[in-house]
Amino acid sequence: MLRAMDQALQGMQAGFDRLDKAAGRIARNGAEGDLAGDMVDLLRARHEVRANLAVIRTADDTIGTLLDVLG
Repeated sequence: MLRAMDQALQGMQAGFDRLDKAAGRIARNGAEGDLAGDMVDLLRARHEVRANLAVIRTADDTIGTLLDVLG
């Protein structure tokens, strides 16, 4: 379970990094740059973070259930 949580945290960090880079490109280049591609990266980052957050929530719920059963 802890390994899953660790990997999910790394995935969230990757998503936040992707978001930061895309937002920076939009701020620097605006409409002159690849706005559509940058927006796709923003949406991809959002989905990446949400998916990894779901993994963390599931792992946390599972650990809680195991503790309830064992306790």
